[in-house]
Amino acid sequence: MHILLATPLVPPEIGGPATYTKKLAERWHRKHHLTVVTYATTSERIPDVAFFTVSKNRPLPIRLLKYFLVLHRAAKDADIIYVQNAVAAGLPAVVVGLMRHIPVVLKFVGDEAWERATQRRETTKRLEEYLDAPEGGAYVRFLGMIQGWVLRHATVVTTPSVYLREAIIKAYRVRPEQAVVNYNAAEETEAPPFEAVRKIHQLVTTARLVAWKGIDGIIEAVALLTERFPDITLVVAGDGPEEARYRALAEKLRVADRVTFLGRISRAETWHLRMGSAVYVLNSTYEGLPHTVLTSFAAKIPIVATNIPGTNEAVYHEKSGLLVEAGNVAELADAIARLLTDEPLRAKVVAGGTRLLEEKFSWEAHQDSLERLFASLVQ
Repeated sequence: MHILLATPLVPPEIGGPATYTKKLAERWHRKHHLTVVTYATTSERIPDVAFFTVSKNRPLPIRLLKYFLVLHRAAKDADIIYVQNAVAAGLPAVVVGLMRHIPVVLKFVGDEAWERATQRRETTKRLEEYLDAPEGGAYVRFLGMIQGWVLRHATVVTTPSVYLREAIIKAYRVRPEQAVVNYNAAEETEAPPFEAVRKIHQLVTTARLVAWKGIDGIIEAVALLTERFPDITLVVAGDGPEEARYRALAEKLRVADRVTFLGRISRAETWHLRMGSAVYVLNSTYEGLPHTVLTSFAAKIPIVATNIPGTNEAVYHEKSGLLVEAGNVAELADAIARLLTDEPLRAKVVAGGTRLLEEKFSWEAHQDSLERLFASLVQ
């Protein structure tokens, strides 16, 4: 089968689509004929995989047109287009699919209109609230219209969670039979060549520093826990527009000496960070299905996470982690304290996470589901 992988990113860029495309290509390049089309100035190549790149250093309309033209040529002999984004890659891919009568499978992992509105501070709503009553400027609303058109005209849309499937059916009028859940696979580890020594009261989180990731709530929880755990610390890996605000909050709460902001670090370094910490904290108000939870399962670090759709399809309370109400800092602090002091509970949730990786989030299950889907569309 000739599979055309359309993606907005490839390594050395970081991000889910980049990592996913690389791993999928590495696993499939001997089994299928693969071609990758991406926006990039440089790209890591994979043996036996053809790469076509479109420069990112162009105005958006020109980038989209160039991407469409490159994708159209590359799709000449393709059996299927598998696209990793709903707008920048998704729009050209769906148009090419319609023109060449090729099935297009779109992997939808997050609502780009809502994310952009949140980043621009044009909304403070959670995703569900936003989809019920979208708000924001003309650009954000236009982005939402394009995204909806792309989703409705893709042959099949896959989502990493039941939550996202139901959201796009309701908000964008995607047909139920057109939307399929295919759970993400855990990323393979890239461990550094040295051992990590676990610090018994070190918390860790890795995230893009945007409002919905809730890093401020974790900092507030650390402030609540300082009396009970005088040596408690938090390490934050990631960068983003909210970093200055989070640093100021740590100063205000007098925990700046306990909170370390590492900025953007490598996957190997995030693995080492998990191995050297006591609890992983995910305090988001929105997740499709968080890769970071699956990586934490693999690193065998206990997790505290918010009880929100998407996340609670991987973190089961007191089985594979602890769940807390989003926005409840006191409950978050109490859950962290439980995992810092209750060794049997730590062992129980770590073992539960390991089982889930094997049963629900393996690469084998993810690939098998994709291949069955592709085969049904190419017949």
